[in-house]
Amino acid sequence: MFNYTQLFLIFSVSFITVLIFTPFFISLAEKIGAVDKPSPRRVNIVPIARLGGPVLFLAFVFSSPFYLTKLDSWLPITVGALFMLTLGIIDDLYGVNALWKLVWQIAVAVFMYLVGIRIEYLTKPFGDGGMIFPPDILSFFITVLWIVGITNTLNLIDGLDGLAAGVTCIASIALFLVAVEKAQAGSVYLAASMIGLSAGFLRWNFYPAKIFMGDSGSYFLGFMMSVIAIEGAFKSTLGLTFLIPVLVLGIPIFDTWFAIVRRLSSGKPVMGQPDRGHIHHRLLSAGWLHRDTVMLFYIMTLALGIFSLLLIRAWKLAMLLVIAVLILIPVLIVSGKILKRRHREKVKDM
Repeated sequence: MFNYTQLFLIFSVSFITVLIFTPFFISLAEKIGAVDKPSPRRVNIVPIARLGGPVLFLAFVFSSPFYLTKLDSWLPITVGALFMLTLGIIDDLYGVNALWKLVWQIAVAVFMYLVGIRIEYLTKPFGDGGMIFPPDILSFFITVLWIVGITNTLNLIDGLDGLAAGVTCIASIALFLVAVEKAQAGSVYLAASMIGLSAGFLRWNFYPAKIFMGDSGSYFLGFMMSVIAIEGAFKSTLGLTFLIPVLVLGIPIFDTWFAIVRRLSSGKPVMGQPDRGHIHHRLLSAGWLHRDTVMLFYIMTLALGIFSLLLIRAWKLAMLLVIAVLILIPVLIVSGKILKRRHREKVKDM
């Protein structure tokens, strides 16, 4: 059994760290020029800081003392996350060629495989519930493809205020609940931290955003979600559990495949040329409001999370997922009001 006070502390430290330190990174981003300026493919109409990754990583590190000794894979995971974060920071500040970004991501994924964080088997979805052990070479390619793929799906969906952070938060809750049910410590602790830091970031990133997470943030979140799935759902011995991370991240995964097919069919390179053909861009073009589009994605992610849990007949977990999301809403509202009150008090004192 897990110590729920400990899990609450992991969530709380991650959440509060992001709430407190984000203004510093907003100021830092403005000073060093890490800002998103309005452009034809951007949705912001004023320059917005885009240096969210470092504060997310900082929250992850600050929460780790509560479980550090209980998670042997913490160090390699942190090293991998740091390398993904570094790639994103360099890309946010100076820009990185698409090919070099892919090479860097593959190198990090290979490192994770070599240190033992890999997809070694999958449970048979039907029948006797036995396990399928792919050859090492196939395990290698599946692991690398999963880590690189999910890292980029979160990056591609990060096109609207609060979209990637909110999807990550809901998906993390679903993976957290499954990990608790299956007593998978690695996934539980990591998911608790991800819930806290992504929820905390929403207070600054939800429409109208005060800061964007940038590539540094989306690469970090995507990498962590891929690792949580490997450490948790993919290690379950229950039939269809391995489908949960695929389904709960179904929206960004589908959007990525849709983008690949769209670009190939139009003769455009798959990587290196951002466009406004993503699902959220199409909804905006169809007349949807920014906030409504983001909320639709939240609802679809929650629905997929519920469906994935019902698929393994985890009725209680599906109910807990809904309850957890409903509890987070007033927490975010109250924290936002506290932040606004503190801001007004600081302005009066100046």
